[in-house]
Amino acid sequence: MSFIKKLKALLEMTKPAQLGLLLVTVFGAYFAAGTPINIRDLLLLIPVGIGGIGGVTALNMYLEIDIDSIMKRTRNRPLPSRQLSKGEAILGIILLILIGIIAADFINKYVVFAIIMGLLFDIIGYTELTKRTTASNILFGGVAGAMPSLGGWAAATGSLGIGGILLALIVLAWIPMHIWFIVYYHIDDYKNASIPMLPVVSNEKTFGSLVIFSIISLDVLVWLFYLLEGRGLIAASLSTIFVLIALLKIKKFMGSPSKDNALSVFKFANSVLATFFILARFL
Repeated sequence: MSFIKKLKALLEMTKPAQLGLLLVTVFGAYFAAGTPINIRDLLLLIPVGIGGIGGVTALNMYLEIDIDSIMKRTRNRPLPSRQLSKGEAILGIILLILIGIIAADFINKYVVFAIIMGLLFDIIGYTELTKRTTASNILFGGVAGAMPSLGGWAAATGSLGIGGILLALIVLAWIPMHIWFIVYYHIDDYKNASIPMLPVVSNEKTFGSLVIFSIISLDVLVWLFYLLEGRGLIAASLSTIFVLIALLKIKKFMGSPSKDNALSVFKFANSVLATFFILARFL
């Protein structure tokens, strides 16, 4: 396989669609801070995001090659399909993470902190300790998913701050809707791989009710951000509308559980998060 094809395979391991959404939280948080824009730091956030977030995601995929080989939806990923050797993959992953950390260090120590915390919670807390053993694994994966927004805020302000923590909590509250409904859509894969995600080990009413609680919490956090930071009125208003629509979709799923209804919630979830982070700087 040519070098270009191997590079494309490595980039596939970063999950570009997921990476793109997380980059929205990075840059959305940067702008939401309301500080003067520093072009150098803004540009540095590109390798921070691609290297730090993408590298950690790829490392997660490297460690889960056995699971990916079992699941129908993942067996064609670069490692199970042998587009990359494990040696090639780990070399690329190390380079990605190093690029992310070095670029972060040029911004400030708090951005480095966000990358390291994302790495620890995702790889150790989620992948190694809890994903295969307990349905509470989403707590560790959720914290990891919240770190990019904290890093974006830190890049803008030079600190973590209450605003950055609120943005991270917003992402954390959004994670269950994003994760559990796609798990339900692929529930047979997760059962075959013996991964105890909540939709696998509970019923539709249980995890649906928890998602309802989490997105109501998300809406409260969005408005709390507006009240404390004085920005994001339009974003908060639109987010509330989107949350109400999401609640209707979840209620429909709970009343008539199906993979199609689960997929509908999953697809809509991205709109809920992206809307707030794109507009949070304004008004």
